[in-house]
Amino acid sequence: MKNFILLLVLVSGLLAGYLVGDYRGRDAREALDKAIETGKTLDVERMTTISRLKTELEGIAEGHRQELAAIRKDNDVKVARWRGTKSNLADTMKHATAALAESDDRLKSLAIQRDGASGTDKARFEQEIARLRTEQETLRQESTGNACLQARAPHSVFEALNETKVAESK
Repeated sequence: MKNFILLLVLVSGLLAGYLVGDYRGRDAREALDKAIETGKTLDVERMTTISRLKTELEGIAEGHRQELAAIRKDNDVKVARWRGTKSNLADTMKHATAALAESDDRLKSLAIQRDGASGTDKARFEQEIARLRTEQETLRQESTGNACLQARAPHSVFEALNETKVAESK
C-alpha cells in the first residue's frame, strides 16, 4: 500500500506539473498561432498588392506602347510625305528652271518693245516688266530653296530639330 500511495503521489505530481506547464505554455502557443495567422494575412496582402502593382504596370506599359506606336505612325507619315516631296523636287526644279528661262525671254521681248514704244504704251510695258521681275525673283527664291532641300544636312541638325519638335509638343 505504501507503494500505491507513492504511486498516487507521483501520478498526481505528474498531472499537476503537466497542467501547470500546459497552462504556462498556452500564452506562448496562442501568440505563436496569432503570429502565424498574421503572417498568412500579411502574405495575402502582399500578394494582392503585388498583383495590383503588376496590373498597374501593365496598364502603364500598354499606354507607353500605344504612345510609341502613334509616334512611329506619325513619323512614318512624315517620312513618306518627305520622300514624296523629295522625289517631286527634281520635277519642281526643272519646271522652275523652264519658267525662269521663259520669263527671261519674255522680259527681253518686253524690254525691246518698251524701247520702241512711246507714252502710255511705255508705261504699260514698264508695269509688265516690273511684274515679271517680281515673278522671276519669287521663282529664283523657290529654286534656291529647292536646291537647299537637296543638300545633305549633318545628323546633329536633324537631332536638334527633333528635340525642338518634341519639346514643343509637350
